[in-house]
Amino acid sequence: MSAPGLTLQVAHRIACSEAEGPHRRYALWVQGCTLACPGCCNPELFPAAGGVQVTVAALVEELAAARRTHGIEGLTVLGGEPLEQLAAVTALCVAARGQGLGVLVFTGHTLAELESRVGGAALLASVDTLIDGRFEAGRRDTERRFIGSGNQRLIHRSARYADPALWRGAGGVELQWAADGQLSVHGEPGLARRVALALARPGVRTPP
Repeated sequence: MSAPGLTLQVAHRIACSEAEGPHRRYALWVQGCTLACPGCCNPELFPAAGGVQVTVAALVEELAAARRTHGIEGLTVLGGEPLEQLAAVTALCVAARGQGLGVLVFTGHTLAELESRVGGAALLASVDTLIDGRFEAGRRDTERRFIGSGNQRLIHRSARYADPALWRGAGGVELQWAADGQLSVHGEPGLARRVALALARPGVRTPP
């Protein structure tokens, strides 16, 4: 899976986050999503042409560095739509598992849709927990942390994140400077959107 030259179109990545899944995690948002769910908190990630192209090998090195520097426990892949770059996402997840990291993948597709894809089984074999289903803006999830809407399912492929307590409670947001130099606002979708809008108001200043 880690073929030389394999690349991902990446919108953002954060070396250490506690807002995108249990524990400290390396979080990566892929660029491109043809599902374009109404009300999505990341509509700027819909076009496939955005973001930057990064080799999987370079991302694997970043994972190792984040583990040494920040003591991350896992990798979260979201987007955008990870299944639209299935081979490269799978290669990254396989490498993360090889480093002893836990893996979470958020997809707007259902488990059945993933299983029907060529290469879907390989991704599932490298994931500890899959969060599946289209985002439905009218069904905000207020019971589970990290989950966008109530229809989306936690599909545990291992026991690593199966404890319901890891997902219970209200979510929060983080503001960080991303690897691309941009201020990243991420976490609970509704709250993150409100914070981002507040920061965009005239007169609001952020650190240089």
